[in-house]
Amino acid sequence: MSLIDGHLHLFRAASTRYPRTIYPGLADAELDVPAERLISLMDSTGVEKAVVVPLGPEDHYLAEIISDYPGRFAGVGVYDPKAADQAKNLDERIKASKIQGIRIGEVDNQLETTKDPTQYSMFPLLQAMEERNLRVWFYAEAAQVLLLEKALNLLPDLIVVLNHCGFMVSLNNLGIDENSRPHFTSDIPPLTLDLLGRLAKRANTYIHFSGQYAFSHEPYPYQDMLPVAKFIYDKFGADRMIWASDFPWIAEEPGYQEQLMLVDYLLPGITQTEKQQIMGGTASSLFYF
Repeated sequence: MSLIDGHLHLFRAASTRYPRTIYPGLADAELDVPAERLISLMDSTGVEKAVVVPLGPEDHYLAEIISDYPGRFAGVGVYDPKAADQAKNLDERIKASKIQGIRIGEVDNQLETTKDPTQYSMFPLLQAMEERNLRVWFYAEAAQVLLLEKALNLLPDLIVVLNHCGFMVSLNNLGIDENSRPHFTSDIPPLTLDLLGRLAKRANTYIHFSGQYAFSHEPYPYQDMLPVAKFIYDKFGADRMIWASDFPWIAEEPGYQEQLMLVDYLLPGITQTEKQQIMGGTASSLFYF
């Protein structure tokens, strides 16, 4: 079974040819992370394929690498708030960039929990994604996850992948650590495990085994994340877990090979078959390459 990296970022220095979102201190305009840099690491560690997520709604480089390296990459786009017609925007991006999902960070921009879910600001997009069999890449705070629960009651076939061990955070609270990596201040284990457990009861909900560095209070191999790893495994099972590196943020610390080894460190009791499922089998069931 192929080793597949289930979530990472590739991008070029910002330019007219490669417009992209800029994150000061994290992904400055001059930062350049080409596919060839990742491929070198993949080849040296035996990782065969990867799911690539741009930094923003600009798919220019994503489309290029999917075309240049057939069979190697699958793409998940990022929600475009400027698109007047979300369904049309999806169709255009599917054709141009072959995206198979969209990353979003909210369900309703007003956080009105009493509202009919069909009135949530993102419901038309979620509905269009269900109709097109696209995967929702979801990374949001708990209040938005509660709204997602309600929306999913009306969209039973929508596949959702919860990012980074299901931690519920807002990118508005994104920090940057001493290694120029994303960082969030969070309890370990997080106080949102009950909500995560409820989502796990939905058969179409999956979760990334990734991002430990951004939440852990300890150095690699992040031993304080053991109870979180156990909870995820117990609730989702290997069949709905997806290992991911979150490259390039981990390239220097702890390193790409070290990210691969986290499954052994944090899930020491699983079988070899389960490990293979987490490290490639689940991703291969959700994406074509």
